[in-house]
Amino acid sequence: MALKWLRDGLGCMFYCLPPRKLALAEGDEVPNLMSSHGTAMFFLMIGVECCCGHLLGPKGGVYRLNDLLSSVSSGTSQQLFLELVKLIADPKHLYAWINSKCGWSFDVKTYPLTAWLCLLLGYDLSYYWAHRCLHVVHAGWASHSVHHTGEDYNLATALRQGALQPLMTCWFSLPLALVFPAESITVHSQLNTLFQFWIHTELCGRLGLLEYVLNTPFHHRMHHRPPGNCNYAGVLIVWDRLFGTHAAETERLDYFGLARPVSTFDPIELNLQHWRKVMRMRISPPVWFPSFLQRAFTARAHHQFKLQPGQLLEPFQPISGGRSSWHLPKEPKRPKYDGAVLGFSDKLVCLAAFGGGFAALQRCGDSSLSSGQKLFTAAAGLASLGALGSYLDTGAIDAAFMTKLALSFCCMAGSYVPSKDNMGGS
Repeated sequence: MALKWLRDGLGCMFYCLPPRKLALAEGDEVPNLMSSHGTAMFFLMIGVECCCGHLLGPKGGVYRLNDLLSSVSSGTSQQLFLELVKLIADPKHLYAWINSKCGWSFDVKTYPLTAWLCLLLGYDLSYYWAHRCLHVVHAGWASHSVHHTGEDYNLATALRQGALQPLMTCWFSLPLALVFPAESITVHSQLNTLFQFWIHTELCGRLGLLEYVLNTPFHHRMHHRPPGNCNYAGVLIVWDRLFGTHAAETERLDYFGLARPVSTFDPIELNLQHWRKVMRMRISPPVWFPSFLQRAFTARAHHQFKLQPGQLLEPFQPISGGRSSWHLPKEPKRPKYDGAVLGFSDKLVCLAAFGGGFAALQRCGDSSLSSGQKLFTAAAGLASLGALGSYLDTGAIDAAFMTKLALSFCCMAGSYVPSKDNMGGS
């Protein structure tokens, strides 16, 4: 049983589930791969990376507890925020609505392999353009820059996600619903996300011929090296090579994060920091155009449109100095923000605060909760994670920490108040 679960888990993480299993037609139940395998595989693979890192020597110790907690709390914050969004409208329902208006849908049951290939390519191409746009305009970067704030590069960095990012990117894959059922698109979107977990590691060098097709740690490390406006691929690196946004790693450096690092581990602050910069931007918009929108959609990076199929088979530049691509850098290129010095009891406080946020996320998945109860539960989780961020930065039980913790307790208590929808007999 455990071996079957592990096999299926690896299939989810590396986009290797059988095409027939992914051929979901209208009305089929969409498996939640994140809850059934994803979350457990995240922590299992992080544990393996941590052990391997320590075996490789001092630099191989690839985790710091404060950075790790900041990453996983950012991902938890995103999921809690999405629970709030779903109370209004689930963006994934747009697929079903568009597909229903078309009056026709590809027969994924009869041609599962064709559907698998088309959705792999189609969804990944839409992700490439969505990701590229997140880097080009300030509104996109404000929602995505959270992912780039980590100064360590490890598997936990993949979990460091911006709360607003899914709302910015879901529009790019909507054309797929003109042809394919919403259920098939949704399961492929999960696999595309899960695949990108393993590429966040320093412990993997170049992988030979696979580098010409797949997105790998070799490619994605350059995306996380400032300024990072390259290698936007999700699963297939061919899009970057085709559209002229690829950059090869020719030197192994411990140099990740934003060009101007943010000095905080607080997941709430990480989501707000670039929006503040947007508000401070000085521009001269037209009188008829709201200044905030002008700021939000001002370009921050520029790419010429290119189409260069000749680059698809172009060899990659070698690592400088004749070194192996598997050689780990010895020292970081710049000092890393380390927050407060945490003793044993401080670490217990941090783990308890994260546990509060994670428990709130698990409770939000309870279908028996009313909308009001989910609202209070998500708010409690976000407040608990905010308290964690404050403690990671200061190590002090100060007014900010106590306010967020009190808010968390009050919201969680409010979430247990029965509503009219779920009171017995009504």
